[in-house]
Amino acid sequence: MPPFVRPAMAGLLLFSALGACTGDDPVAPSSQTPPPVELAQIDCRVTVATGALRCTSAAPGTGDASALIVGGQGSYVSLSASNFSYDAVGGTFGIDVTVQNLIPQPLGTADGATPHGEGVRIFFAEDPMASDGSGLPVSVANATDVAPFLSGVQPYFQYDEVLSPNETSNPKPWLFSVPVGVASFSFKVYVSTRVQFPNGWVDLTPAADTMVEGGTQALTATVRNVVGTAVSGTVTFGTSDPAVGTVDAAGLMTAVAPGRTTITATSGQRSGSATLAVCPNLAVGGVYTATMPGASSICFGEGEYAYMPVNLSSSSSLSLSITGSGIIGATGQPSPSLAPRGPLMSLSSGAELERGDAMHMAVLERDRRLAAELRGRPGARIGRTAAARGGARLAVTPGTPALGDLWNLNVASGCSGTPDLRTGRVVSIGQRLIIVADTANPAGGFTTAQYDSIRLEFDSLAWPVNTANFGEPTDTDNNQRVVAFFTRGVNEMSPPATSAVNYGYFFARDLYAASAEGCTRSNVGEILYMLVPDPTGAVNSNVRGVSEVRGRTSRVMAHELQHLINASRRVYLHDAPLEEGWLNEGLSSITEELMFYRTSVGLAPRGNIVLANLTQGTFASRRVAAFNTYSNDNFTRLRTWLQRPDTSGAFKSTETNTARGANWAFLRYAADRRNGDDATLWFNLVNTTATGTANLQTALGVDPNEWLRDFTSAMYVDDAVAGIGPAQQVTSWNFRSLYAQLGGLVNVYGRRDLSNGTALTLSYSRGGGTAFTRFGVPTGGFAGLTALSGGVPPTSPFSLIVVRTK
Repeated sequence: MPPFVRPAMAGLLLFSALGACTGDDPVAPSSQTPPPVELAQIDCRVTVATGALRCTSAAPGTGDASALIVGGQGSYVSLSASNFSYDAVGGTFGIDVTVQNLIPQPLGTADGATPHGEGVRIFFAEDPMASDGSGLPVSVANATDVAPFLSGVQPYFQYDEVLSPNETSNPKPWLFSVPVGVASFSFKVYVSTRVQFPNGWVDLTPAADTMVEGGTQALTATVRNVVGTAVSGTVTFGTSDPAVGTVDAAGLMTAVAPGRTTITATSGQRSGSATLAVCPNLAVGGVYTATMPGASSICFGEGEYAYMPVNLSSSSSLSLSITGSGIIGATGQPSPSLAPRGPLMSLSSGAELERGDAMHMAVLERDRRLAAELRGRPGARIGRTAAARGGARLAVTPGTPALGDLWNLNVASGCSGTPDLRTGRVVSIGQRLIIVADTANPAGGFTTAQYDSIRLEFDSLAWPVNTANFGEPTDTDNNQRVVAFFTRGVNEMSPPATSAVNYGYFFARDLYAASAEGCTRSNVGEILYMLVPDPTGAVNSNVRGVSEVRGRTSRVMAHELQHLINASRRVYLHDAPLEEGWLNEGLSSITEELMFYRTSVGLAPRGNIVLANLTQGTFASRRVAAFNTYSNDNFTRLRTWLQRPDTSGAFKSTETNTARGANWAFLRYAADRRNGDDATLWFNLVNTTATGTANLQTALGVDPNEWLRDFTSAMYVDDAVAGIGPAQQVTSWNFRSLYAQLGGLVNVYGRRDLSNGTALTLSYSRGGGTAFTRFGVPTGGFAGLTALSGGVPPTSPFSLIVVRTK
């Protein structure tokens, strides 16, 4: 019988008969390469009275190469029958039939997964017929349909299933119309179905689907025909991404770099592929960095790791869900310790600082908007000439005053509206500072001697530290000094009965002329506004003790002086917009750190200061005092960020919140990594027309976002993990040593441990929000880490840094 040629069908035709019911031995597949078409004919005989079925194989034939391959029962498929029934009166013979897939590719699908509309069909090559010599006709009574097959249109039963290798279908009833008196009948059937690889395929088998960077492995390629029989053939190898992995002509793969690549093996029309993952080959202290979406799915070999995604977006928070497979808990460093809190140093209240910082940041942001508005007004440049600036600060004559002079100064913010004038008396005059005290200040405040000591500290510390690093401020009031106005107006800015307090302000509006630039509330001078003691809580019921206020005054004046210098040089020397709040605050926090170095007797940047440097030795008391006065708030703010780094970033500014601790720590990290003249870096950041990250990029000469990513890891692994490189170090401070004293590390580092198979979902704040997540990989194992946003791989601006910690 010639084969039925159906070129439009990319499928497989498998011969079988109901021989499974009789116990016939299956036909073994040939070990030789089969011809293009193999027609195995099987004649089946049914004994009607008993339901017994007996099948025998006929000699195979050969057809042309465009036909479909056919095969035999027990080799490629297995048809099984059960539930025999016979109605002698109606002449109906019935049996339930299942089909089992015995080849190593699915049946009933053209793509390996999606059911095909033609399903798995069992064709009758010709109509059944009586085989008892009676010559009576037998027919299929309940066929699914009929279709052209082999030599004509033939009935078939259709199984609408995708049958995976070794899977058996659901049973389907087959009914035959058998005339009364017919003792037996025979028929021949074939299985016709779509398959994914009608020409065969290549089995590509790697020894492992995961490799470490730099490793090699030999790939095994076996060429198979459509039914899975191994055949000979020359194989050519290829790779989808040679940057991740290469493969030579013999099938030896070399892992080049982390990622995923698909290796292909081709032999004529047959092909196969295998996707392999390449993991970073990290020693302890080694670092892996990547950006999304490439870093969405990565793997790691044995060890322990800190996994830190960083949101580099400047505009929005981003959600990320991290899931690890093949991971175990991490037990090694960097692990928080339970070191006891010591008696010499302690941190301030982070919550109180945050509330005060919010008020402070609101002033800076309003100043930036105001400055942008004033720069656009006609005559603005004229208003900043010496001639236009020659007028008085409202009712005050420019020039150096005398002790006891009374000045009227506006304390209301902004440029427009009725000024809120307060009368102040000049109480102390130094080389660089004039102190004016509000005559309406609460009783029990600073004495003249205390004002004089404040003035001396400013002249000898705040002024030289700031001007050496940022340049001198302008002198719009022609007195060669800065004015510090100690006024209850600052106290009044805190809500009633609250711990939220800001100890001082600088208003950029005072740099503008009242006439030419329309800033009617300007005092036209370089003025700092300072909180005053209020021992009885006369202002808004907020008690501010003398020692409390005095202990912070010098630090706050130095901090605000940087703001003044930054703004005045931008406004008058560079005609530039005011600096973004996060960088402006970071530079003022750097000022506080510089004040610490100036007063700590011998300590300097890049000294990797540990606790013993402060608490032991001849100068211990002075160094502890310097730390408590000038570094305590920086460390308090940094601790707040370290506890929840996902909620804010070092490059983030808003009117309600700022990560001031991270702002400072990043600038210190950048200066340490740059390892040059710090004063030049600070000066360049102030004396420029650029702002924000553009300013940083110019001053550092690198993409600051890359350093922000590295900074994230440095804050977690520095001084805790062996083998880390310079990019993971902050060489000025040993934060872990100091935080062990300042409350215990367990209360500092907001570590998130990953659990195997359990997603950790966080929202990462813009401007550098991150998380310190940890996981381990067992010896000899591999772990996969997947990061998704909204169920799909995220895109930039997510960056990732991973450090092997053990």
